[in-house]
Amino acid sequence: MELAGDTLVLYGSALEEGWQAFGMLFARFDTSGHLIDYHICNDSLNDDFTAVYPNSLVKLSDNSGYVGVGQFFYRKNGYLARFDNSGALIYLREFPDPASEVDFYKEVKELSDGLLILGDKQNTSNGVLDVFIMKTDFEGNKIWEQKFSTPGRQTLFGSALITDANEYVISASTTAAQGLPLPQIKNTSKIFAIDSLGNAKWQWESQPSLEELGAGSLFKTPEGYWAYTSARGWYNATYNEISKQPKFIIRDDNFDIIRDDTFGVADFPINYFTKAIELNEGGWLAIGLKPVNYPIPPVPMWYNSFSGWMVRLDSQGEQLWSRVDTAFWSYETGSVNYLYDAVELPSGSIVACGFSQTYEPFPKDWGWLIKVSKDGCLDTLFCSPVSTSFPIIPDKAVTLYPNPATSWVNIQSKSIDKWDRIEVFNVHGQLMQAMRNTTESRVDISRLDDGMYFIRLTKAGQYVTKKVIKRR
Repeated sequence: MELAGDTLVLYGSALEEGWQAFGMLFARFDTSGHLIDYHICNDSLNDDFTAVYPNSLVKLSDNSGYVGVGQFFYRKNGYLARFDNSGALIYLREFPDPASEVDFYKEVKELSDGLLILGDKQNTSNGVLDVFIMKTDFEGNKIWEQKFSTPGRQTLFGSALITDANEYVISASTTAAQGLPLPQIKNTSKIFAIDSLGNAKWQWESQPSLEELGAGSLFKTPEGYWAYTSARGWYNATYNEISKQPKFIIRDDNFDIIRDDTFGVADFPINYFTKAIELNEGGWLAIGLKPVNYPIPPVPMWYNSFSGWMVRLDSQGEQLWSRVDTAFWSYETGSVNYLYDAVELPSGSIVACGFSQTYEPFPKDWGWLIKVSKDGCLDTLFCSPVSTSFPIIPDKAVTLYPNPATSWVNIQSKSIDKWDRIEVFNVHGQLMQAMRNTTESRVDISRLDDGMYFIRLTKAGQYVTKKVIKRR
């Protein structure tokens, strides 16, 4: 996603009605989320354009348009596409590589004299993934290409940072090249630099462990420190899997640890930060995917949804707020709700984008956008930072009755007679109604549709959430 004035430009793939293969999607929205227009470009050989990655679109600095990268699904080749400002395709360049089994074009950067394309390629001789870096001119003609490997290990691209005209810094992760048993798997974070001709300049690599599963979005702080997203892993013997816990790490210029924070709980493999962006007031916004357990009767023993996740950090890496959002959800099948990219508006508000996979009445993927204030609120009228670190009021300290209810729900608490906030959410996490600084001891739910709702009561930074059923 790119921001051009008051227009959001989104890049991805979509299956157009009447076509058998996914096309390349270029869509424009205003900053209120209204669709302006879109283009879908289909391959002449009827191949699928695969889903693209968070950094695979860039707006050209001369305002002549955009360039994007990706790959064809069946041909397994990477491509470079150039668009004008309206999204019309100017050219599409495909780059077959006989030495590569599969190409993953993940990021494109604009240079003063061309473009830098980065990602992974799978070596045809041994099946190992290596990082590749390719330079082209602005017409998409290849100038040079370099591949970077780690002896005996897979090397996966993370992100790229242009520090000056003759130094490009790349973050990556390495893992075992062959199929080792999971208890023996160890990863490293790898950060290295090349010059403008693709020659290696320097590199750093962490010790193999599960403490760092790799380096993702990479930043250089004003102090000259390195900051990047990562994850901690641990081997779950019960399910024979590596559970993950996202991290944000800051190291000094010698790569010594300054700050190393984890977020969420390491209890599921699908739990990570997809990307982080720098914010105008300092600090970062990390976005990703988080497992969620919606409490439905009977209460499931495991997660029944994967939801979009945002975490805002200050310039020292301290968490300011966090929020989890679900675009679509079902009692029967749950859903998967990815967040892939985000931009900050001049106002400080944040727009994030991704897609949601739903399964009923039939499988379908949906693109989705979410806009929040700089404090992380959808509800700007009653906005306050949404923090996952709030202490919780004991559940038994508050009683709601009757439950089920038809119109009014009474709130009973021996210790609290005035609430800072009373909020009602539906099962999708959408705020239905709210009251602030109220002594009201009941909530009117008469206008809500029948179903299950959650009432969150907040006092002095502590909260309790209670489930209520609405029936006529």
